[in-house]
Formats: sequence, C-alpha cells, structure tokens
Amino acid sequence: MPANDLHSLQQRILKLLDIHQKLYEENQRMRAEEANWQSERTRLVQQNEAARRKVHEMIQKLQVLERNCGQ
Repeated sequence: MPANDLHSLQQRILKLLDIHQKLYEENQRMRAEEANWQSERTRLVQQNEAARRKVHEMIQKLQVLERNCGQ
C-alpha cells in the first residue's frame, strides 16, 4: 500500500474515532437528560395526584357543609 494511501486511511480512522467519541459523549449527555426528565415527570405526577386528592377532599367537605346548611 503506498504511503500516501496509508496516511489517508490513518487520517480517516482518526476522524472516525473523533466522531465516535463525540457521539458517545452526546449519547451520555442525552441519557443523563432523559433520566432528569423522567425524574421531573415522576415528581410532577406525584404533585398532580396530591393536588387531585386535596381538591376531592375539599369538594367532599363542601358537600357536607351544603347538606348541613340545608337542614
């Protein structure tokens, strides 16, 4: 293999390794972001459920008050 072809091949391999490293790092960053989003989603679902329970409890209390005032 001529020296020029070998040098060209080495350069292409180095470029591919660099691209691989950048993609690997981006993939790791995106996985970390996904984990953060999943955690945030879980927290928001829990907050939503707590708010729903509180609203339901308030409605029940209002219904009891309404029945007691109507007597």
